[in-house]
Amino acid sequence: MRTWSWWTGQSAEDSDGHADFVPKKKGDIGVLDEREVHSDEEVEPLHDDAAAAVQHQDSVLTVAFSPADRRFLATGGQDDMAVLWWLEEQPRGMRLSQRHRLEGHSDSVVQVEFSHDGTYVATGSYDGTVRIWAAADGSLVHTLDGPSKEVEWITWHPKGHAILAGSNDTMAWMWWAPTGKLMQIFAGHGQSVTCGCWVLDGKLIVAGSQDHGVIVWNPRAGTPQQHLWQVHEGAVISICSHPEAPIVVTGGEDCEAKVVNIETGKVLASLAGHSDSVKHMGFNNPPTSGVCLLATGSMDGKVLVWDGKTFERRREMKDHFEKGGIVRLKWLKEAQYASWLCTCSSDHTLRLFNALTAQCLRTLSGHSDTVLDLDVALGSAPVAAQQQPGTQAGHQLYIVSGSDDHSCRLFCVALWTAGTETFADSVATAD
Repeated sequence: MRTWSWWTGQSAEDSDGHADFVPKKKGDIGVLDEREVHSDEEVEPLHDDAAAAVQHQDSVLTVAFSPADRRFLATGGQDDMAVLWWLEEQPRGMRLSQRHRLEGHSDSVVQVEFSHDGTYVATGSYDGTVRIWAAADGSLVHTLDGPSKEVEWITWHPKGHAILAGSNDTMAWMWWAPTGKLMQIFAGHGQSVTCGCWVLDGKLIVAGSQDHGVIVWNPRAGTPQQHLWQVHEGAVISICSHPEAPIVVTGGEDCEAKVVNIETGKVLASLAGHSDSVKHMGFNNPPTSGVCLLATGSMDGKVLVWDGKTFERRREMKDHFEKGGIVRLKWLKEAQYASWLCTCSSDHTLRLFNALTAQCLRTLSGHSDTVLDLDVALGSAPVAAQQQPGTQAGHQLYIVSGSDDHSCRLFCVALWTAGTETFADSVATAD
């Protein structure tokens, strides 16, 4: 089984100079356990804020909530396994119960993702396949073959059942999931296709590569519309699309993010300020009169917040800085929390921020190793929180995370309002 590097998102044999950061199983020859170097207090969390937790046999690389029902979630791991879980809210706490084990992959499951309507869940693996499962009963619908090397990432069409995957074989692949039919092969990169996204509600596809370049594709014709060579001075490792404009932002190992107009191929702005790889990024989802924001997260431990129209820097969050790098970030989708985002880090924690004020609202502990992935969902706030004097009806934020410590943990944060101010309070209700 091939190990997975949280530093680059590449398999160990494809990482350039980052082999020391590849997660290893305990007992591997030549690898020191952290506890042999650090004290227990430095490795183990001081407390556990999680409301529930479940285990894999190895690192949990990927997690996802179903968009159709936040009580339904999926995990995938370095143990070659994906699992569907059900969140049960009980009088004495919360519990994640296993619904279906999605067995069949022969290498690490690097990404799980539900379709836009929650009908299907897809799993992408280093075994070179994408598998489509029925979310309702966990049955295998199709095994999507094609890539000759590892599948690095997958992403569903925002409104349909087409699925896109990037592979270490230098190509991106697109299938129609209900039938398993291969729709297009996008060939043009010279090295691994490390990231990709749908643009303009799925009308176009943009992919980035280790070859430092970015290609804009027409998904129907399978032809390139723009080919941008040497966008970065290093590998392109992250990408996101603007919610409205024909713009993508790419993140590179060269410590910069680039704003690219995909119609003209012109680089509109270079976003400097990070001192390490720009690992993840994303635009928020503002209401009609709200502020469009872009967040970039780096292995330097900083989150930089940029204006989504002018691309001028607005805020800098350094709460993870000098503790660990940013591995993943996620904006809350709901309009009233459009300026809130959650991060996970190699410092073993997750944090909830208000990006407009750069305030860290909550720090969530419980993991004992690098937190590799997260997802967020919103539900109704607990009755107790809403009954506090002067409060108005609020919500509860659910955050699911996966870690190198082999666990998936669920955190709950109660959100409520008093007057015009919004508060966040962590709720740890595990037995």
